[in-house]
Amino acid sequence: MDSLTWFELFTARKRNLWLFSLFFLFPLVGNLISRLTKARYWLPDFDALICGAHNVSRGISPYSLHPVCDGIRPTPYVYAPQVGQFFAPLEQVFGLEGARWAFALVYMPAMLWLFWYAILKPMDKAPWHFRLMTLAAMVGSVLSCGNIGLLLHALTILGALYISKSRLPFIAIVICGALIKPVFLTYLVVLLLEDRPLIARLRTFLLSATVAVSALLALLLTAGRFSDDWHWALNAVVILEQPGIGFFATTSALGLNTASAVTLIGLGVFITGMGLASLVLAEWGGLTAEERIIFGLGAAQFLNPRLMDYDMFTLAPCMAMVVMTAKPLGQKTFTCVSWAFAGTLIFCVVCNILEIRAIHRAPVAVFAYGLILLAVAGLTAWPQRMRIRDWFRNPLPILQDILAQRI
Repeated sequence: MDSLTWFELFTARKRNLWLFSLFFLFPLVGNLISRLTKARYWLPDFDALICGAHNVSRGISPYSLHPVCDGIRPTPYVYAPQVGQFFAPLEQVFGLEGARWAFALVYMPAMLWLFWYAILKPMDKAPWHFRLMTLAAMVGSVLSCGNIGLLLHALTILGALYISKSRLPFIAIVICGALIKPVFLTYLVVLLLEDRPLIARLRTFLLSATVAVSALLALLLTAGRFSDDWHWALNAVVILEQPGIGFFATTSALGLNTASAVTLIGLGVFITGMGLASLVLAEWGGLTAEERIIFGLGAAQFLNPRLMDYDMFTLAPCMAMVVMTAKPLGQKTFTCVSWAFAGTLIFCVVCNILEIRAIHRAPVAVFAYGLILLAVAGLTAWPQRMRIRDWFRNPLPILQDILAQRI
């Protein structure tokens, strides 16, 4: 019996439904309760942003590993100086503490939107059981950190869901988000996974990527007198101290320097492999046009080498879809894939309950997600192996089909 069937039967009773939900939400809810009962500080990542804006507006370098601003407790500021200049009016109007409250008024609806998208939004090929289970890999700091990235994710999802009407809002949100967090550029992969002729997808993707990279280059060239401090902060915090929970987390665990040649070559291979696997599932996974967009939002996170806990919301429906695309491959395959997915998250909860500090849930889950994606993509591509072989032997026919927009 596959895990989805088992959990559907188990949760048919209301009491068991609550047990299921509480079990997989235990790490997240437990962390939140701990933060509330111990009166731990909230929104430190936003404090970093607004403290940086405060310093930049006064001509002071915002880059310090131990920043200090009256009344708040910021983490290190790592954004471009121009980002601080952009948010400076918010601090000047409301003050440091007032800006936190203004941010909270926007932050809370954004968090509700992210949870609705991750778990409750109706999706035929993304069962809510699987989607809720992914929250077992998250930590309570996802809610309490107040990172600006969460707002950007919420806006990006909103733009993506209306992409069938217009791509411009989505592209504009991604480019603006990339000016704050360059890893948001990976969201442009959504344009490559759309249900459109490949040549049209490539044209839109390349144009958007060109504009985005040009904007980032302009940001680098106009950073001004704080440019060197900014680069130092990026190296000290982003690259060395906080590699995240994705590819860089794996290489760091292996003892490899994040900026080393071996790591960067491996990153190129990794991105190519994950990108091709995502394209295989988008093309041959039986996904609808909307499902391909939702899948693409999650696939973008696999291409993000410095994936963080607050980047994981789009992975919930994406991974549910990945597991479900194994169903047409046969019951045995689906059973194995579904239990590999569920087993990983059960393991995450057990580690949290037993307080096994040596095992970090999020990197383990993301690593397993990547393996599952590659496995399902490989099994999906296997029946097409003769066609793929013919493409390599004689690429002219497929190139003609692409240019004629038949593919």
